[in-house]
Amino acid sequence: MSDLPNRNRTINEATGMRVVAQYVQEFWECGWQPFDARNDKGIDGLILMRKKSIDLGVKINVQVKCGPKYISSENKDEIRISIDNEIGLIEHIEYWKKQIEPAILVFVNPSKPLRDKSGKILKDDKSKIIWKESRLNSKAWWVDLKSENLRVENSRTLISIPKKNVFGEHSKGEFLKLTKPILSNKHLPLIELNSDSKKLLNSMKLKDDAREFYKQWKNGNSILCKALNKDIRVSKTGWNHILSAKRGSERRIGSLKLLGVAKQIINEIEEGKYFLLNQTEDLFEIEQKFGIRARYIDRLMGEQVVQVIVLRKLNTMNRNEKLWFYSVHYRR
Repeated sequence: MSDLPNRNRTINEATGMRVVAQYVQEFWECGWQPFDARNDKGIDGLILMRKKSIDLGVKINVQVKCGPKYISSENKDEIRISIDNEIGLIEHIEYWKKQIEPAILVFVNPSKPLRDKSGKILKDDKSKIIWKESRLNSKAWWVDLKSENLRVENSRTLISIPKKNVFGEHSKGEFLKLTKPILSNKHLPLIELNSDSKKLLNSMKLKDDAREFYKQWKNGNSILCKALNKDIRVSKTGWNHILSAKRGSERRIGSLKLLGVAKQIINEIEEGKYFLLNQTEDLFEIEQKFGIRARYIDRLMGEQVVQVIVLRKLNTMNRNEKLWFYSVHYRR
C-alpha cells in the first residue's frame, strides 16, 4: 500500500507551520512557539504578541490546517473547510469559546487550481478541482474560532473562512484588535478575600505562617481545580518552585503572601476560565503550564491581578495525566 497520503500529510503540516512562523516572526516581529505534537485540543502553536518590540503579555492560540483536501467548496467570499466529524467539531467550538485569550485557525493552501489553456479550472470525473502544488507561493487565510458565524449553517462538519481574512504580511493589525479586550483586566473575575488570604497578605512572620498554611492545604490529598475541572495535587512541587533561589527574594515573598489567594482562585474560578501558558514535549511526555487569573481589591494598593499556574504532565503512551499546583504570582 502506498504511503503517499501520510507523506502528503507530513509535508502539508510542515508547510503550514512554516508559513505561519514566517509571517509571525519575520513580518510581524512577534514570537512564535510551535508545538511538535498537538495537545488534546488541537493547539499547534502560540503567537506571542508584541508591539514595537514590547511584549504585550498576551498570546493567541493557533490551529493550523494545510492542504486542499480540507476544502469542501469556495466562492469569491468564503472558503468552506471540513475539520472534524460533527461531534468533534461541536466539542472543539465549545472549547475554543471558553478560552480567555483569542483562538484562531489558519488555513494554508499549498496548491493552486490546474487550468486549461483558456484559463478554465479543471475538475475530475467527480467534479472535484484538480490541484497543482505551489508550496513556495502558498496562500493562507484565518478565522476567529470564537466567531458566531464560524459554523456553516445547515451543515454538520463545515466551518466558513472569509476570504477577506488573508493571513499574511499585513494581518498583524487584525490580530492586535483580537487582543484588545484582554489587555484590560476588567474581564477577569473579582474575588473577595477570606480571612486566610488576608492573614497571609498581612503576616509579620510570613515564612512560618505560609508553611503552616501550605501544610494544611496540602494534607496529602488532591483537590478539585474548578477552572480545569480536574483534580490537582498540592505538594512539594509547588512549594519547592515558590522557594527556588532562581526566582529572587521579591517574587518568593510575593508568592508566599498569595498562597491563600491561590487557594481561593483554585476553589472559586469557574470552569473553562484558564489558558495555556506554554507547552514542551519529548518522546513520551507532554508538559503544559496553565494560567488561571483573578483580581482582588487591596484597601491601600487598589486592584491587584493574580495568576495561579497549574502544571500538567501527560504520558503520550498511556494517556495518563497528573496535575500539580505549581506557582502563584502578581501579574503586573
